[in-house]
Amino acid sequence: MTTVSGTIAFVLHARPYRESSLLLELLTAAEGRMGAVLRGVRDRGRRPPLFASLEVTWRGRGELRTLTGWEELGGVSLSGNRAVCGLYINELAVRLLPRQIPQPEFLAVYAGTLSALGDPGLALEPALRRYELALLNLLGEGLEFVVVEDLEPRRLYRVDPLSGVREADPHDTPSSPRTIQGEALAALLTDRLDTPAHRIQAKRLLRGLLDHHLDGKPILSRQLFARGRPDVSS
Repeated sequence: MTTVSGTIAFVLHARPYRESSLLLELLTAAEGRMGAVLRGVRDRGRRPPLFASLEVTWRGRGELRTLTGWEELGGVSLSGNRAVCGLYINELAVRLLPRQIPQPEFLAVYAGTLSALGDPGLALEPALRRYELALLNLLGEGLEFVVVEDLEPRRLYRVDPLSGVREADPHDTPSSPRTIQGEALAALLTDRLDTPAHRIQAKRLLRGLLDHHLDGKPILSRQLFARGRPDVSS
């Protein structure tokens, strides 16, 4: 039986399992996204928190491991809009990340996004767009291959899930699904979403691409934004 110890992990989701255990979705440094059972925790009352970096130990093979130990290394306290944003990035990871494929670069982006959400002095939308872009690049949208210097600021571009980035078709408009102006695309790719217009275009584009990978299934955390009408949306 394989044992892994001392690796970094984040809890993406937790739910009751059998009489006293938890079924966890973890984002780990060793194996990327993975499932694990934490036994007896509901009796003892101590469970690994969301939005915190953990050092974990597990044993077993296959898709479901047994978590045998964890220690919290540090985390962020999120409330209100920022807590909903935390649930949103977790839900996207659970829904879209492949299992048991180490993704160290994405793990770093996830940790950085949590840090940004925990800083009340930082705007939420740039952090969310940065996270969504990293996830889409991992899934293979071709955005990571765009040469920013080749983009013409006023030209309209179309991002297709199958063919990547190209000039928009004649019938496309700035509000068409999966279209974006060159200057807004450059701002997205260089992490400089400083204007409301660029943020609106980037949000529309990334949401459309994510919805393609979700096969039309709703993101539950988005419904929390709709109910509460917060000042930022995913």
